Amino acid sequence: MSDNGDNENMEKKRESSTNSSLDSKSDIDLIVDERETSWQSIYLLTAIGMFCGIQFSIFFPTLWPFLNTVDPTASASFFGFITAAFSVGQGLASPVFGYWMNRAKSVRQPLVFGISIMILSNIIFCFVEAFQEKERRWVMMVARFFIGVGAGTIGVMRAYAATASSLKDRARAITFIQASYVIGMTFGPGIQVAFTPIGYPGLASGPFHVDMYTSPAWFASIISFLSVLFIFIFLEENYAGIDESADDEDSYTAMPTFDTISVAVCVLTQFTLMFIITNLETIGSLYAKMMWGWTNAQAVEYTGILQAVNGLVGVLVYALFAVKLGDYISQARERIFTIFGLALGVLYHVVTFPYPWGKDLHFELKNVTVHGKNETEELGCNPDKYRWCGYTKDVNFWIYASMYGIVLAACFPIVNISMNTLFSKILGARRQGTMQGIMLMAGSFARTVGPILVSWIFQEWGPEPIWGIEILTLSVTAIFWIIFYRRMTPLDTKPKLNPYEYFHYAKGVLYRI
Repeated sequence: MSDNGDNENMEKKRESSTNSSLDSKSDIDLIVDERETSWQSIYLLTAIGMFCGIQFSIFFPTLWPFLNTVDPTASASFFGFITAAFSVGQGLASPVFGYWMNRAKSVRQPLVFGISIMILSNIIFCFVEAFQEKERRWVMMVARFFIGVGAGTIGVMRAYAATASSLKDRARAITFIQASYVIGMTFGPGIQVAFTPIGYPGLASGPFHVDMYTSPAWFASIISFLSVLFIFIFLEENYAGIDESADDEDSYTAMPTFDTISVAVCVLTQFTLMFIITNLETIGSLYAKMMWGWTNAQAVEYTGILQAVNGLVGVLVYALFAVKLGDYISQARERIFTIFGLALGVLYHVVTFPYPWGKDLHFELKNVTVHGKNETEELGCNPDKYRWCGYTKDVNFWIYASMYGIVLAACFPIVNISMNTLFSKILGARRQGTMQGIMLMAGSFARTVGPILVSWIFQEWGPEPIWGIEILTLSVTAIFWIIFYRRMTPLDTKPKLNPYEYFHYAKGVLYRI
């Protein structure tokens, strides 16, 4: 057969596969869909995933003060490396844990190992003052890195949700796991407040310290230990979403390979989503202080309120997915909702862009009282420090607040759940540990690169180029979804081939003569 003939047959095969995946289910899909979802295990991993998110953010309010206390010579730039170490560790470990899960055909082994790493790393963090002063910054960075390595098991949890759930329950199961980590990150800083009354140096006996800085790590170690215990007691390894015949290593049951372009678009979307959210978190309080002339205290208070509203709306949207909306989008509506969510992100940035017809940014010096001392504080945008203050215009606060608290808050969960639900279906009824790890790695990479890039751009050129970059990133991602719309469909695990058509699968190529 000629090359042109092969290409035509491949196109016919793809069109046939696409249409059948939309209009009907294959025999394997029907078998997989009839099995029961392991809800007990998914609820357990939801709780563990939420705690992993808490471990990411619970240290943020006190990490710099702790570093400055135990090692006053450490610079702010080195603190940036300590902050990024968690995401780097998580990104590197995610595909490794996923591959382990696939090879072992078990979620328990990588989960227990990863959580055990988190326990050990948190304990090392607690004993940081036992090291020499010049070594403490490095100990903190290494501890945070390996805590991130342990948190790489989030990808394993997501893979389990995708493969332990039936097709009809897929969106709901993924919602629980996806939402748990995000909600944990949202509430982590607030939990830290509970340890503040312990103060510093707190309770100390030799190298053993329990104070406001180390208490979160001790708390994390205890909960992590309980998590391991519950995994051994309550975790049921039932995989309702896997075709067991094709899963056998010695089996030559033909399941087509997944569409790499569709997978790449989903991974790009994950990177875009985390890139946008992380950037806004990075410059949030500083942006608000310069844009609306708030004091430091006002910036902390009002930004906290905005983030609380944003988090609450996000939780409500996740709740809708868990109750009814997830079932609705699972009926071949994932693509539409993903594009709609990306459009909401673009809308937020377009409406809140600092257009040239706005008012000039305000700046003044004001005497304030901080801890009983009179100090001079800069209010607004100082053109002597930031040259862009002279030409950047302000954004109406109430417009910004409504867009941030409603539109952007809905954007993240809509894209997150819709895209990840479809991603699991594109991969098909196979073990997904490695690919879910790669997906998590993309988000971790965005959380590592985003703050460094955005902090530099904001200092040099202000919010305008940041908003422009994010509009471009969101728009390009949405355009990819539109261009490859017909390809972004669930994998047809048993496509019906016409004569001379074929497809690739794990063990070779299946032909029909």
